[in-house]
Order: sequence, then structure tokens, then C-alpha cells
Amino acid sequence: MMCEPTVKLYDTDPYGVEFSAEVKRITEKKDRMYELILDQTLFFPEEGGQTADGGTIAGWPVLDVQIEGDVIRHIIRIEDPAQVPVPGDSVDGRIAWEERFSNMQNHTGEHIISGLIHRQYGYENIGFHLSQNTVTLDISGFLDQEQLDAIERKANQVIWKNVPVHGRYPSSGELAAMEYRSKKEIDGPVRIVTIEGVDRCACCAPHVSRTGEIGVIRILSAMKMSDGMRLTILCGQRAFADLQRKTRVLEEISRLTSRKQEEAADGVRQLLEEKAAQQQRIYRLQTERMEDSLRTVPEQQKDVFLFLRDLDSQIQREGVNRLMEGHGGYCGIFVETDTDSWRYIIGSSREDARVCSQILKEQLEGKGGGKPAMVQGSVTGDPDRIRDALLHLEDSRCE
Repeated sequence: MMCEPTVKLYDTDPYGVEFSAEVKRITEKKDRMYELILDQTLFFPEEGGQTADGGTIAGWPVLDVQIEGDVIRHIIRIEDPAQVPVPGDSVDGRIAWEERFSNMQNHTGEHIISGLIHRQYGYENIGFHLSQNTVTLDISGFLDQEQLDAIERKANQVIWKNVPVHGRYPSSGELAAMEYRSKKEIDGPVRIVTIEGVDRCACCAPHVSRTGEIGVIRILSAMKMSDGMRLTILCGQRAFADLQRKTRVLEEISRLTSRKQEEAADGVRQLLEEKAAQQQRIYRLQTERMEDSLRTVPEQQKDVFLFLRDLDSQIQREGVNRLMEGHGGYCGIFVETDTDSWRYIIGSSREDARVCSQILKEQLEGKGGGKPAMVQGSVTGDPDRIRDALLHLEDSRCE
């Protein structure tokens, strides 16, 4: 049996929180979930890029709201089967108002930004997503940072002017003569949301009645895509919360760098430059220390195993390569990572270095592997035990 269209109370009363409705149909799903169809509802369904409202119906949690055609379907959880309503019953619903109002702020804010971009640059809004955590809009062109900053300023000026916002269903004649933004062709009645002097767009979602209710609009980031850009924005309560978080972070950075907030970036930059210079000095000193160790190795020595401390892995690898140039056997450098714990790199220009890795695994429970020319891994043991384990390599050499 077909259901009659659900009356969308949110169209005429976007600020409504509570409502009563008649149950038209209820269908059991699984895990105590039911699909509930009412004659009217304040719950906005997932539609137009916006996630559905949350809340309760008769005290039961509303998990999802979907729309098919003109019929809105509420997914609810009822723990006690004896409480399941039947068609004809009256139920009371309550939407999660804070979440709804935040969505209204962000959706109207998105219209302001999209409308300003369309008016100034002619770019279309080709995608939109509004959830509890994310607000993104995709535009069909590219804007640089200066242009984005200008759009953000103008958007907030629209807020300060407290411009009226209207939503209505114009007649087919009015609609045909009207210029408005729309991402797709729409069958049936079209709801037009107008922000006076700023934007006119086809939209099914609830909006604030005046732009001043948004409070603030922020463009957080812009990412280039093949066909335009994706802007991440925040408006209203979410933007305010984001500003609070970032202000606290900036205050902490300012304190740690002993700089004024407006100079905090310079303070961080200076610290990074000092760190880079320090790392270069450490790298140079480690290289010099490795060179000193290499000079102590007799030229005629075939197998060479050095045990060092505080050595960068890249310098360690360079040292092994240097040893391999002058010694025909197994050449390894072990670097201490903790007490009697070592990371090793062993190589050979003539032998199969995997033999060393296998011996360390069998005798000292080492870990690692690689290719015949070079292996790397880790092993635990004092240097004498490791040297003793590697003393009998003659038995395993390649012929």
C-alpha cells in the first residue's frame, strides 16, 4: 500500500523542536529496529548533501531518517516489542535542537559563500556535504588565497547586515522566470531559498531566518581538484568552538616560544632553523667519529665488525659501504639502541651477507634479513657474544 506524502513541518517551522504525529506504517527490520512512517514530521531526512536530524520519537532514539519520493522514513530502536505502536497511534517527536540549529547555521553559511563566489566569479557549486564533523563545498573553478580571504570577509559582512532569509515554493510560472542556482534538474515542486541581495538557490533544508544568527563564517582550507576546488568551512557554533581551540593552541605556542601571539610563527620558524642547524652539527660529528673508527681497522683485515653508539642509520650504511670497498669479507656496523641492544647493517662485495643474519638468528635470536650484498636487522647481546657468534664464518663462505 502506497503512503501519502509526509508533511514536512520543517519547511514551515524550521525552529520547531517538538511535534505530534499519527503513525501511518511501522515495519520491523532487525536488531530491534523499526521503520516508522508518520503523517507529518519535523525530522529533516538525509538529503541535499546534509545528514539527517537526530532526536527521539515517543522516547525511542531516531537512528536515521531517509526520504523516498515524498515519504519520509524514520529508523528507530524499540527495545520492548510490547511498546511498538500501530497505525493510527499518536506519537510525540523531539528533534535534537542544538544539532539542528548548528546545521541551519552551516547550511545558510554555505549558501552565502557559494552565492558570493557565483556572483563574483561565475563558478558553480558542484558538491556539498554537511555532517556533524565536516562542512565542505566544491566549486567549479580556482581561487587563490587572496580571493578566498575576500570572499570570507564579504560573507561575514552579510552576517553583520543581518539579511533576511526566505524559503518558499514558487509557482511554476514564477519558477520559470526566476534565476536561481541548482546543481541538478528537480522534478515536482521546487523550494527556493533566498538570501536577500546575496543568493537564490534551490534547497530542501531548514535555514536560519536572518543571517545574523550565523554569528561567524570561516573558510578553513581549500584543496585543488581536477575540476575545481573543495572548500572546508565552519559557521556559527562550530566556527566559534574552532576559534576557541585554535586560540588556546596559539596562546600555548606563544608561551613556549616567548613571543607575542602575532610573532608566534616567527618563533616556531626560528626553533626549526636552530633544530636543523643542530642536526647538521650532530650529523657532522657522527660522520667524523665514524671516520675515526674506520681508520683504526687494519687494511689486511678481511672481516670487520664495529660496535658504535649514537650513529644515524644513514651514516651507518655509508660506513658499511666504505668498509666493503676496502675489505673483501663481511663488513658490519652495529649501533647500540639500548643496553646491549643493537641495530646492524652487514654487507659484503664477495660473500653472501645473509649468512651473518642467519647466524645471529640461530645463536642470538636476532631479527633481520635482506639481499646477498647487504642485510640489516637487530640483535641483543654484548659485543663479545656477537663477535664470538660471527667468528666461525669461514665454514659458511661461498666457494
